[in-house]
Amino acid sequence: MNINQIIETYLKSLSEEERENTHIERYSFGNTTEMEDELALLVAKGEKKATTSLLALYDPDNERIPEKGDLNIILDSKGNEVCVTRNTRIYSVPFREVSENHAFMEGEGDKSLDYWRKVHIKFFKEEFGDKFNEDMEVLCEEFELVKL
Repeated sequence: MNINQIIETYLKSLSEEERENTHIERYSFGNTTEMEDELALLVAKGEKKATTSLLALYDPDNERIPEKGDLNIILDSKGNEVCVTRNTRIYSVPFREVSENHAFMEGEGDKSLDYWRKVHIKFFKEEFGDKFNEDMEVLCEEFELVKL
């Protein structure tokens, strides 16, 4: 089944109101070709079930903040559609309060909070520069693969 068929079948399983309110995004994870491919594969294998972004990077006038129930088409570095996920939980916390469980759900490296903190501090400093600090709010998204 291709991505469009998966989404179409999934949407048909929802009520008309749920269907009308379902938002669909297309994106890749990461900021390098290698990272985009690696993280897309982790999602497709069911190992990556969460992600984290800096809330400060969302432009409130132009960018929608993800919500529970959103569908996400996960792309690799070449823009190929790899899989579809559905957001199951969205919440924000200061970076320093991200839990071990969330780090584990991200499925990266050894899945530890120490590993998660190390790679995310590096990533967020690349994205936000020296303005990044551990008191900044992050958006935590949990999701599941859409399988039909």
